[in-house]
Amino acid sequence: MEIEQTDLPIGSLRIGLFTDTYAPQVNGVSVSLQMISKGLEERGHQVTIFAPKFPGYKDDKRNVMRLPSLKYLNNPPIYVAVLGTPRSTWKLTREHFDVLHAHSPASMGLLAYLTASTKRLPLIYTYHTSITDYTHYIKFIGGTGLIKRAAAWFSKASTDLGDQIIVPSPKFYRLLLQQKVKQPITIIPNGIDLSMFETVKNPGVLRKQLGIAEDAPIMLTVGRMDPEKRLDFIVDAFNLLIDRVPNAHLVFAGDGGARKGVEEKANASKGKDHIHFLGMVNRADLPDIFHDADVFLSASTTEVHPISVIEAIASGLPFVAVKDEAFEGMLENGMNGYETPLDVNQYADILADLLPDRERLKQFGEHSLTLSRKYSIETQVRSLEKLYTEAILQNWRGTLFQRMLPKQLQHIPKRITQEITGIPQRISDEITKRMPGQKK
Repeated sequence: MEIEQTDLPIGSLRIGLFTDTYAPQVNGVSVSLQMISKGLEERGHQVTIFAPKFPGYKDDKRNVMRLPSLKYLNNPPIYVAVLGTPRSTWKLTREHFDVLHAHSPASMGLLAYLTASTKRLPLIYTYHTSITDYTHYIKFIGGTGLIKRAAAWFSKASTDLGDQIIVPSPKFYRLLLQQKVKQPITIIPNGIDLSMFETVKNPGVLRKQLGIAEDAPIMLTVGRMDPEKRLDFIVDAFNLLIDRVPNAHLVFAGDGGARKGVEEKANASKGKDHIHFLGMVNRADLPDIFHDADVFLSASTTEVHPISVIEAIASGLPFVAVKDEAFEGMLENGMNGYETPLDVNQYADILADLLPDRERLKQFGEHSLTLSRKYSIETQVRSLEKLYTEAILQNWRGTLFQRMLPKQLQHIPKRITQEITGIPQRISDEITKRMPGQKK
């Protein structure tokens, strides 16, 4: 497949995004990349996305380059890109980029690093996932101490391959400092199209679909149904509160490897007639689902900066969660919801006390809306633009002098030549200000 080449306005960037997970997979990274790509293109940049081929799926946009892949997991289906194929090598050799941005550390992250090194391009790396929290996905040996130590080493080593590191939340900023990552780290929170969740097209559609009365409180979770999400904990909490709030309902929207087990647990519980599983929901229908609910729930402690939570608070939902630093700025205890310890009894008590209090639910929902306004996709894209520009300037300062050196000195690390030859900051600032989209 050929990417159509166009004449770009002066100052527009050619950006390569590399990811191991993309459509039709539905997860935070995939959804975020689709929004980022669209936002960058709307600001005049040319974006090419490199991702593993997903059998049977055809992309509806021409800017996606699929690499041959092998299936690694069945549920959820995960495909790993095969590197070094003639098609992908030829494409990357011919394509011109200003900056590369890797969104995963596996095969596509390695490809981004090799391409950046070969073409002398700046490489941005976004740390989306705490690798040590997901070793259970490694077949047979994922739970061993050896693998966990290896994962910690790989986490630091792969992150340090980037010239600039992005983390979506302060939680991961602190994590990378603990891992002693050497590269500069910038916090850029995830963003969404807030306007999409401000209004509802089909009010009452979820209640009609499930036969739930208007005055019955609905608790909702949205996202991957995998073990680390602790959805069985939420079922246990629901069974503790159902006697105290007998008209309450619990709705799971999403799919994944843990769904079967959660459904079996729910069907064996006393609250089984009030627990509902929607399966995968079309993203365009999510605002209707959120607006029919009363409270959004989470029991996970492995989150980064979940888009589903941003969508929930942007829909005006109160939020109750097991305490996790990932929710910093999204959950203010006693203001738009509550954080609890990983204690099912306390979790159930909080919900049983909150659900009947319609006035408190209203106040919490209004504060959720206020908190959500800082998480727009427009803000995220502008922050990325700024970081891309800084990385390009830094890379240019280093490579310019490197090329001027005698061959016997060109082995000097780039960071040293940058310190020797740095362009005065005032000049870099002036170049940045004169790029389209920047204030004069």
